[in-house]
Amino acid sequence: MNNSKSVSELINNVNAAYLSDADVRIAIARAERAEFIVATFAAAGKAIKSVVAKIKTSLVSSSAQHA
Repeated sequence: MNNSKSVSELINNVNAAYLSDADVRIAIARAERAEFIVATFAAAGKAIKSVVAKIKTSLVSSSAQHA
């Protein structure tokens, strides 16, 4: 079960009385941008892993046919 919250939700729960509204919005925007970048790299990593696995299986099966 995944009980994780987004960083922007966590920032909204923090006492930010010492920050201006603009500073809070900037922090949320930066956090959302960082989450998007991490998610993009994770998806790219999964896609690359999938392609490499397909290439590996095709190479193994083609070499096995020649044996």
